[in-house]
Amino acid sequence: MKTLFLLYATTLFAIDGTVTNKTTGKPAAEIPLVLMRLGDGGMMPAGTVKSGPDGKFEFKQGVDGPLLLQAIFDGVTYNKMLRPGETGKNVELEVYSTTAQNSAIKIVQHMMLVEPSDGKLTINESVIFRNDGKASYRDPEKGSYQFYVSPEAKASLQLRVSGPGNMPVNSTPEPAGPANVYKVAYALKPGESRFDMVYSIPFTSPGKLKGRILHPIGNEEGQTRLVTPSGVKLTGDGLEDLGAEPQTQAEVYALKKGDYELEVTGTGSLRALEADESAMPEPQAIPSKIQERKWWIVGLSLMALAIGFLNLLRKPSSAA
Repeated sequence: MKTLFLLYATTLFAIDGTVTNKTTGKPAAEIPLVLMRLGDGGMMPAGTVKSGPDGKFEFKQGVDGPLLLQAIFDGVTYNKMLRPGETGKNVELEVYSTTAQNSAIKIVQHMMLVEPSDGKLTINESVIFRNDGKASYRDPEKGSYQFYVSPEAKASLQLRVSGPGNMPVNSTPEPAGPANVYKVAYALKPGESRFDMVYSIPFTSPGKLKGRILHPIGNEEGQTRLVTPSGVKLTGDGLEDLGAEPQTQAEVYALKKGDYELEVTGTGSLRALEADESAMPEPQAIPSKIQERKWWIVGLSLMALAIGFLNLLRKPSSAA
């Protein structure tokens, strides 16, 4: 936290700018804005204003320290960090209209890190959405994301979400109606948003991993990938072994069906990589036959996601 404080430490004697609705391309009037200051007790309000008819706003009081500008528009919170060296003049804050239509939303990556050890099977799951539209997607009734979690895993479930330019925040999923299906009412802004989950079930090797993926998995861009530490093997219907990642020797699999029941043998963990970031795979040149080797790229990306999420769980949450 000290590093973050020093990084953003600056003195702004006045802050002004414009709120623009990027969906319409017009200034956004009457938008509540809160200036947040990072102090010893966390983020605290340092001032509130509303944008005028032309979208203009101004905080006249001087504020010291790292600052975050927040706006609430159409039920969605938008953030802008005021970075070092900025004077606070002519700040551009972008907001978007909200829609319940999800035609511009797609899942571009889904990873499940499977780690059996110490009498339990732990799953670190990451889902990345991309919103290619010009409006934020929000559906309070159905949620922006629905997922299945077994009853034995529900008690250990932790969920964090993050949007474009936002710090990850804890989120509590709600029952969506069908048994063991939950929803997350988190707005998907234009750009990429990420849902990170971790949960565990009792396990003895060899054992079973059962589950259900509710979103379509036929889209090649957003196919589901499972990753296991070296020495842990998965077998089952609809599972394709893509091979081992060269440096970590983690095994990468492609899952071809939504309802799955896999046999897990062996134990192991990738958490040892947390202590040595140098163990992370370095980017490598890919031969011209990229279609034959493209899964290596996927495997490297998944490892980065896995280690990032493991570190993420240890950090305190911030405001959305």
